[in-house]
Amino acid sequence: MIHIENIVKRFGSLEVLHGIEFSVERGEIVSIVGASGAGKSTLLQIIGTLMTPDEGSVTIDGMAIAGMSDGELSEFRNRHVGFVFQSHHLLEEFSSVENVMMPMLIAGVSTSEAQQRADELLSLVAMSHRASHRPSALSGGEQQRVAIARALTNNPSVVLADEPTGNLDSATREDIQKLFFELRERKNQ
Repeated sequence: MIHIENIVKRFGSLEVLHGIEFSVERGEIVSIVGASGAGKSTLLQIIGTLMTPDEGSVTIDGMAIAGMSDGELSEFRNRHVGFVFQSHHLLEEFSSVENVMMPMLIAGVSTSEAQQRADELLSLVAMSHRASHRPSALSGGEQQRVAIARALTNNPSVVLADEPTGNLDSATREDIQKLFFELRERKNQ
């Protein structure tokens, strides 16, 4: 599903990643751990095509990322990669269901189809009852559940989560971690 080969990333004279190589199979859950500043988020951004490596290659679901234009990368991300960040990055002016619909609308899905799929995904993450609420009316755990639903909207090949439970209390953290494992079982992502 994901193949990383000889990834190098520098910021000025600081080499953050040096020759990183690994592969991830479909349905596998992998944790990248290390000290703060070790390059974990940088690596996730490279895998998610938000950042390009200085050297090396990334292949996702059989597609080589190198050489894609910005437009091609954007389209690839929208269709193949779901992101869940530590901070949920929900748009405050939109309701939960609208936040989940947004990537589908960008991908050209009809409003009615996007609405139906968003409702299904909010149900999947136990947030149907909060579909009309804006992010400021949701708890941290609820916001993260909406962010997870949004990450799944276009049925991505891979879901990348960068410390998705870092801002949550321990009980909510456990719930979110269980949710990721349940989603893997249901969707094989």
